[in-house]
Amino acid sequence: MTTITKLESKVKELSKLLEALKELNAAIDLQDISQGILDQMVMITEAKGALLWVLEKEKNLIVAKASYGIPIDSLPKQTVSVGEGIVGKVMMTGKAEVITDTESVIDSSVAYPSLATTILTVPLQAKGQVLGAIQLMDKENGSHFDTRDRELAVILAEQSALAMYNSQMYDELYKMFVSMIRMLAEALDARDPLTKGHSERVARYAWLIGKRMKLDAQMCFELYQAAILHDIGKIGIEDRILRKTTGLTESEYELMKTHTEIGARILSAIQPNRFFQKSIDTAMLHHERMDGSGYPKQLKGEEIPLFARIVGVADAFDAMTTDRTYSEGMSVRDAAAELIRCKGSLFDTDIVDIFIEILENCSYDLQLFPNTDDM
Repeated sequence: MTTITKLESKVKELSKLLEALKELNAAIDLQDISQGILDQMVMITEAKGALLWVLEKEKNLIVAKASYGIPIDSLPKQTVSVGEGIVGKVMMTGKAEVITDTESVIDSSVAYPSLATTILTVPLQAKGQVLGAIQLMDKENGSHFDTRDRELAVILAEQSALAMYNSQMYDELYKMFVSMIRMLAEALDARDPLTKGHSERVARYAWLIGKRMKLDAQMCFELYQAAILHDIGKIGIEDRILRKTTGLTESEYELMKTHTEIGARILSAIQPNRFFQKSIDTAMLHHERMDGSGYPKQLKGEEIPLFARIVGVADAFDAMTTDRTYSEGMSVRDAAAELIRCKGSLFDTDIVDIFIEILENCSYDLQLFPNTDDM
């Protein structure tokens, strides 16, 4: 089995796992889940305030991730060491704890506001792992947290921890999935040394355009995924054409153009299909042009999907600025001028304008071009 085939197989496996976890959790985003957990806890226990602490294993720290009624930046400490304070103790013992005389325990190791008079702290545990803890501060009616409050909070914490566990699993798989997609793109680019790094650069340009268009985080990731896989169909192009060091003949160019349909077929084979639909469309249609002069379907204007229009601009820009053995790449400014000249006819006007603005912000220096580290 070739390296590319192995990577394709791994991407398929990861996509299935990601889809399964999405189905398990309606809200998969950890921040959304954290806030939802606190809202439910506060409603059930009638607490005035709440904090959710999450264990960050790689840093060996417990970090305040969400709050209710208490701004996190107002806390005396926003991080504590494992085993430190009431939070650390509860996470180590796995047992809930109620404090009704906070003045007797307030010290430098405790990470809650000294204004609280009664505090209920419960651990978040799932699959044999301690994920964090929740602290509830003061009841609305002025009474102390009692045994019933403790029992209710523990039951809800058990269910909440499972949701958090699934979300963290999704996050880890998501990062692995991004890594596998990048590896697949690098393997594809390695077949053509002249365009090394092309897929990653196009994905970076497209992702920045998406962010500037204010697409949400999930859409930006799907755009990045579609962009980095836009040339996957070149797997099916013969080396004698793909690696040719002189210009292509007319018949060779016609064969090269088939990479769009080959790419769409490859991605269509990945199940579940809907997870890759935008990538399928982008692989097929990123060479379509606004005036209908593109290929393979000669679509016009907004008949071309948004992602394909974005990737079309990013792809053309990178192609113009890349050196080939038979031609020297344009300067960044000259390539930008060419995009401007062709906007409205070949490229989406709004997308070109956004990309030019990004280039202007980094003074047309690709070394200063933003990266995708915060994706």
